[in-house]
Amino acid sequence: MKQPAIVPPSPGDAERLRNFLLEIGYTGESILKALNANELPSPRQASAGRMMRFLQEPTSLNALLRWFYLGLRIDRAKVTKIVPEWFIETACASKILRIEGSDLTPEVLLVPFEKQWIASDTNARFEACAPDFVVWPNTTTRFLHCFTVNRRSRATLDLGTGNGVQALNAAAYSDNVVGTDLNPRAIEFAVFNARLNGIESVEWLCGDAFEPVKGRKFDLIVSNPPFFIGPSNQFLFCDNSMDLDCLCGQIARDAAAHLDEGGYFQMLCEWAEVEGQSWQERLTGWFRGTGCDVWAVKGQTRSVEQYSLDRLRELAVGDNLDAASYDAYARYFSERKVTAIHNGVVAMRRRSGENWAALEEASQFIERPFGDLVLLRFAAHDFLSANASASEILSKRPLLLPDSLLEQVLHRAENGWETKSLSLKQTRGIPSSFGLQTPVAEFVGSFNGKRSLGELIRQLSENADASPEKVESQCIDLARKLTAHGFLQWE
Repeated sequence: MKQPAIVPPSPGDAERLRNFLLEIGYTGESILKALNANELPSPRQASAGRMMRFLQEPTSLNALLRWFYLGLRIDRAKVTKIVPEWFIETACASKILRIEGSDLTPEVLLVPFEKQWIASDTNARFEACAPDFVVWPNTTTRFLHCFTVNRRSRATLDLGTGNGVQALNAAAYSDNVVGTDLNPRAIEFAVFNARLNGIESVEWLCGDAFEPVKGRKFDLIVSNPPFFIGPSNQFLFCDNSMDLDCLCGQIARDAAAHLDEGGYFQMLCEWAEVEGQSWQERLTGWFRGTGCDVWAVKGQTRSVEQYSLDRLRELAVGDNLDAASYDAYARYFSERKVTAIHNGVVAMRRRSGENWAALEEASQFIERPFGDLVLLRFAAHDFLSANASASEILSKRPLLLPDSLLEQVLHRAENGWETKSLSLKQTRGIPSSFGLQTPVAEFVGSFNGKRSLGELIRQLSENADASPEKVESQCIDLARKLTAHGFLQWE
């Protein structure tokens, strides 16, 4: 019988571990301060030597950082003077520490994430190219967390849960949570992490894609799937055996069938652009016939050459960035006539009736929680559909959202400073920007949710000494665009 990779402590021991971690300051803020760095562990750990300079003092926090952040062994005789024996015994019984001669060697990384602690595999297992390697919380983990709609949910599914972090976060606002993964080792880590954080309400299931939850429906499904594109099939957490981006497309189609009416599916993904087809055409093909409204945002675009190099550098062990590996990627993309690779986010909402799809591009994403803004985007499209005529929208009261920012650029003129440009910008979530003239900026600034759009247009026309009919169509068009891009909500 195969031995588990990690063993959950008893509920009592888990509580004792949590209290100890809090007591010594093993929290995200304290760790970043202790290491004088704003970074998480990385596969290369190039900064480990620099970080060690800050961990010389013999404290409990420094000992745990050397074990569970940098993955270093420590002589047991030295560490027992600063770390309680009960902690060492509990850690060894849970298999997060291993006795190796006179040393205590870490078997996991332990990373604070939000108000939780998440155990994952060490860098040594990554270097060993173990296919079932369980990755720590990384930038995609944090971004999916920021992107997720966290309204009250009857049932939430974390598809491809990995270390379980998204499912554990969902437990705070969900009546029921299910975390699934193809990797049995990942499920073991997720179970450990749930116990460590005192969360007993998540159901953990091992299996491929939606097979473990066949026939079940959810209010919310989130997924950070193994979306890497290319010939590699090394790691379960990032690679998959389907061609190009077919896995992400399949997940999107299957997710629709597992959503309740009004339920949301949210996914991080990558997709290919091929000759003769725009990226928009390829992406919208995923959603056709799903019975869902879709809001998708394209982020970074990379050439085939740059994408290949980036992926090889990320997954290479040692100096294994060789010509043969690059040639394999080059052939893979050439045979499929791929011209570029895009990444981005997808949000789908199950809704009866005629569905819509909105595709946008963003030069950057702001990593602060913006799940409420996702809901606002869908509400905005609902509003525009329900108020298609001029008379309908004129009677409604627009409200400029508080995260909006008016940016003014001045240039030196003969008699002082003159306005060169005015831009209305969004400062949270997925930034948008609109260039405005000064009178229009003042008009938009009056959107306080108390007066109807028709009233505000009449006021504008009086100030500009123009007839309402002359400016009405332009103002309505502007209001619709600002609504669609998340600047306005309506009272």
